Amino acid sequence: MDENRATEGPRGNLGPPLISARDLSKSFGSHRVLRDVSVDIHAGEIVVLLGPNGAGKSTFLNVIGGTLQPSSGTMAVDGNPIDFEKYVGATARNRDIQRVFQELSTFSNLTVAENLALTSEGGSQGSRRDMVRRAQERLQVFPGNKIDVGAEVSGLSIAERQMIEIARAMTETGTRLVILDEPTSALSSHEADQLADLVTRKAAEGVSIIYVTHKLEEAIRLAHRVVVLRDGKLHFDGDGRNLTHDELLSLLGATVEHGAPVGPRSSDTNSKDLLTVQALSSARLRDVAMRVGAGEIVGIAGLEGAGQRELLQAIFSARKRSQGAVSSSSDIAYVSGDRKREGLLPLWNVHDNVAISAAPRLSYAGLVDFAALKTSAQKWLMELGLAHRAQSPITSLSGGNQQRALLGRALASEAPLLLLDDPTRGVDASAKASIYEILDKLKEKGRSAILYSTEVAEFQKCDRVYVMARGHIVAEFDGMEATEERIVQASFLRPGIPSTANATVEVDTPAKASLTQLLAWRSLPAAILMLTMFVLAVWQQPNVLSTFGLELLLQASLPLAFAVIAQMLFLLGGDIDLGLGFAIGLVNVLAATYLADEPAIGVLTIGLVVGGYVILALIVELLGVSSVVATLGASFVWLGIGLIVRETPGGQSPGWLTAIANLKLWPLPLACYVLVAVALVGLWICRGWGYSIRLRALGHNRRTFVALGFSALAGRVTIYSLAGVFAVLSGLLLTATTGAGNVHVASSFTLATVAAVVVGGASFSGGIVSPIGAVMAIIGISLVATNLTFLGISSEYSTAIGGLILILALSFRSLARSIEP
Repeated sequence: MDENRATEGPRGNLGPPLISARDLSKSFGSHRVLRDVSVDIHAGEIVVLLGPNGAGKSTFLNVIGGTLQPSSGTMAVDGNPIDFEKYVGATARNRDIQRVFQELSTFSNLTVAENLALTSEGGSQGSRRDMVRRAQERLQVFPGNKIDVGAEVSGLSIAERQMIEIARAMTETGTRLVILDEPTSALSSHEADQLADLVTRKAAEGVSIIYVTHKLEEAIRLAHRVVVLRDGKLHFDGDGRNLTHDELLSLLGATVEHGAPVGPRSSDTNSKDLLTVQALSSARLRDVAMRVGAGEIVGIAGLEGAGQRELLQAIFSARKRSQGAVSSSSDIAYVSGDRKREGLLPLWNVHDNVAISAAPRLSYAGLVDFAALKTSAQKWLMELGLAHRAQSPITSLSGGNQQRALLGRALASEAPLLLLDDPTRGVDASAKASIYEILDKLKEKGRSAILYSTEVAEFQKCDRVYVMARGHIVAEFDGMEATEERIVQASFLRPGIPSTANATVEVDTPAKASLTQLLAWRSLPAAILMLTMFVLAVWQQPNVLSTFGLELLLQASLPLAFAVIAQMLFLLGGDIDLGLGFAIGLVNVLAATYLADEPAIGVLTIGLVVGGYVILALIVELLGVSSVVATLGASFVWLGIGLIVRETPGGQSPGWLTAIANLKLWPLPLACYVLVAVALVGLWICRGWGYSIRLRALGHNRRTFVALGFSALAGRVTIYSLAGVFAVLSGLLLTATTGAGNVHVASSFTLATVAAVVVGGASFSGGIVSPIGAVMAIIGISLVATNLTFLGISSEYSTAIGGLILILALSFRSLARSIEP
């Protein structure tokens, strides 16, 4: 790419540096990962940062970006010294420093527009329409992209998520420095070219760029300066505009070889086929046919999103199966291209992440041979150069080394066929060479691989290459015929209509599309439950349709509705409240004991319950105590205080509270209006409120939330405080309806609300909730007891039935996902 080399950069006197780092060092225990690194970054410079995996690049960027404190050294921004004790991600962002992480920091539970608004000053303010419009404008940095800004990121490809992250960083108003960590690792060549043009334009506007890449052609094309780190030390810092590919390799410590590239071995046409695919069609695939023989490396090329990953996943799903469109005679190992979501076991060390795949092979009568397991893992860790990090947490490795560990896991499985989804993404040149060498050894042993890569040059290692376009296989090349020019040309072919003649692909009708949308509605189980219980109640007692009948039917749901929003807020933050029932019971006791005769004391003590929830937030966030443990402990505190205040049921509801509860409205009873209002308020908190985007992001991925510079403590306190308010309102309603105080009155609320929130569409992983679904579910659950009474069955069965409903609802959700096209 020498013809595309950057020819312009900052000229003349560069002036004072924007970033000046001096003698930065960082150690993790006895392991020094950064050693006295000094670098200046000037306005308008494109500084390409190179280095092997584990060279300290990510650590250096983390220091610059405020997510890691150095062990020693200094740094200044605009000549102002940085106090690292106070320098965090938010501080860096306030100084107009943006970052694109190697491990993508988009939130899969948020929409594209919400992800783009998350880090923007005032981006979450205003109407949804304005947010969508701004998102569409910002994504135009990638002209012609097909990203739906209203779609959840969970449904997007890795490349599309990477484009969103780049757009988020590059289009922030006032940005002065952008850190791009492996920004093109999942992009197609066309999208990488668009990014290169964008980087060049931004530099011309005076924005500084730190660009980390393992693709040396990008360094040659873009670099004004090149900085090379090796073993945590600054190895080179100089003008990058005249460096050659071989010189860069030499700087990185790689051996420069000028011999002809080793081509694939001749394919043995008589070799046994490990895999055959015939007429495979799905939502993204069209009449795909291919084969893989023993000892073959087969490439799957094409533009990003042409169906390559869907094909790999379909093949993996059919492992050891010889029926249907995919026929496999062997076991298959899969190296996912999305290591963060589908690859890493983040709580385990490197050794265990690699060894797990060999456990089934080294088990006898259900007992694992751990000595053989350790030997197998060590063999591949040695082969991949990771033996010295075997006991390190997998998350402490650089992205490239994590990728090598996942490859080691696949190799340790001894599966005859490997599916490699962009295996060299984020891997340095030396590591790539070792991976290629391993693939050659695999072929010699008769093992095979299907390789998908975003780097066209890698297909030169393949025996055969299939090229995909729009879900079709449009070309097949043997061996050395698979040149970059031919692959790129075939990638843009438009498949003809006849190629789908034998495919069993159906065009979605409006009815089928509506059914698909209905099945995807997370609150569908809650709606079915509520309607079923309501119809059953009407069938048994038709008079419940009267105003008085509806009031009696729904009255029990009112305190539960406020309680379920409180529990929903906890799940929004990725937590759970096991003390909710007794907290509500305590409010009931305090209200019945003090509000009527000593209202000041009553208000004060009830307010202290909300304060108690704030203390719980501090314990969970600052001390790292699990919310399960904290709220379980709090439940005993709530219960103990309630028994101290009132050991036996008694007291009275204040007249004003009873009057509110007995308010009559036309034409429906008060309960109907309150239930709708509670659902809408919950919806506003979770969707309409600008801050709700941050709350959902916190619940879904706290680590990324903090890395972006947001305060997890502020978010946690907000969630717990709001939950405390709704718990208080639930307790007050109980006081009004029961007319007395009893700390045990809401003891069943905890299980009921957890069940309702999950049935309503929430995820235990956090960040995904449905207020309307939660309220519908709690109405349905409260009607279970009513229907049992109508049927003459003891209400004692309601708890067991509630648990059964939860299991059925979750099963229904899984079933609905499995039948979606």
